[in-house]
Amino acid sequence: MTLYDTTAYYILTSDAGPSLPDPSTVSGRTHALINVGPATAVWTSVGATPFMQYAVAMANVSVPRAAVLLLYSNGTHWIVTRVATDRRIFSAKAVTDASGNAVFTFSPPFASAPVVTQSLQTTNTNATEARVTALTTTGCTIQARQSPGVVILGISVLQVPQALVGATVHLIAVDAAVI
Repeated sequence: MTLYDTTAYYILTSDAGPSLPDPSTVSGRTHALINVGPATAVWTSVGATPFMQYAVAMANVSVPRAAVLLLYSNGTHWIVTRVATDRRIFSAKAVTDASGNAVFTFSPPFASAPVVTQSLQTTNTNATEARVTALTTTGCTIQARQSPGVVILGISVLQVPQALVGATVHLIAVDAAVI
């Protein structure tokens, strides 16, 4: 566990278990804790509950990877003023296979199932649809279908939906976690 007893505003670290000095010894000190490591950094300090976050006394605070936590010492606790996380965003495109499926793999996986949105790009002039058929922390499957139209006795009718092969599916997945 590395102790960061510095007056620097930014503390950039990849340590998994960093710590801050006793908040009573550094009243008024402000930091932006920036996690550049591959995993969540769990910050500790002196005392049973040295941190206050959302008006709750806590033994430690977590900073997810690629996130920033703003805090200051009020002479008793480290007060978390703002969690400035950048939600992870995954975007990709894939072409549908013979079954009309476009499969996406999230690398690295999300911590929980993300929120996804998709759009379909095709030159097909039939009525088309795309829907999420599978969603996990590691990937997503989108199924695209088309319904060709026919005219019967002057009335336009849609045929039974069938797989839309060769369409490009654009996917955006956003971390659903709220900190």
